[in-house]
Amino acid sequence: MAFLQFEHVTRRFDNGQEGLSDVSLGIEQGTMAFLTGHSGAGKSTLLKLLIGIESPTSGRVMVDGCDLKQLSAKQMPWYRRQIGIVLQDHNLLPDRTVFENVALPLRLNPISAKDAARRVRGALATVDLSDKGGLLPRHLSTGEQQRVGIARAVVTRPRIILADEPTGNLDPFLSRQVMALFHQFRDLGSTVLVASHDIDLIKDQGCRILHLSQGTLVQDTARPDEGGAE
Repeated sequence: MAFLQFEHVTRRFDNGQEGLSDVSLGIEQGTMAFLTGHSGAGKSTLLKLLIGIESPTSGRVMVDGCDLKQLSAKQMPWYRRQIGIVLQDHNLLPDRTVFENVALPLRLNPISAKDAARRVRGALATVDLSDKGGLLPRHLSTGEQQRVGIARAVVTRPRIILADEPTGNLDPFLSRQVMALFHQFRDLGSTVLVASHDIDLIKDQGCRILHLSQGTLVQDTARPDEGGAE
C-alpha cells in the first residue's frame, strides 16, 4: 500500500453534487506529485480529504496505513501536525513579524523556546529570508510573502506538504523558485502534493501528474521511476 492511498473515494455534498467520484490512487512516501484540472475539478476536495477537513461519502483515505475516517476527535489534531499546508493566499497575520508568523505552528509542539527559535531561523534560511524575520508582512513583496507561507508550513518538519495553487499570484520566475523549494523538501523526505492549473509550469518539473475532471481521475502520468495509481 502506498503512503497516501485513495480507495474508491467518493465525496458527495448535501446538494447531491460529487466533488470526487470513485477516485483510486496511491502516492509513495518521499515523492512529489501534481494535481491538475480546471476549477471545480476536485483538486481542493481531494486535499481537504487528506487534511481531514472533510470525510469521504464512500471509500477510504489512507495515510501510512491509517484510515483517516477512523481517527478520533483527539487523534485528528495529532495527525494534522504532520501536514504542512501552503495556500495561494498565504494568510499571514499582518500585526506579527515574519519570525512570529513562521513560529505560529510550533505553539502546538512540546518543544522549548530555544528549539522553536532555531527551527524558525532554519525555515527562513531555507526560503532565503534570513534577513526578513523582524519585518511585518506588508513590507515584503508578494513572492516573499509566499515564501514566508512556505516557511511556516515546513517549520514543523512535516511528513506531508500539501499546496493548493501556491503559485497562482506569482510571476513565472517566482513560480519556478517556489517549485524548486518543493523539490528541496521532497529531497529531505517529505511527501509533496501540489494542486495547480498551470500546466506549462508543472509539465517541466519531472514529476507525476494526476489530472482530475469533474471529480474523476482521468489521467495519471507517472515518472519512469515511479509507479502509477495502485
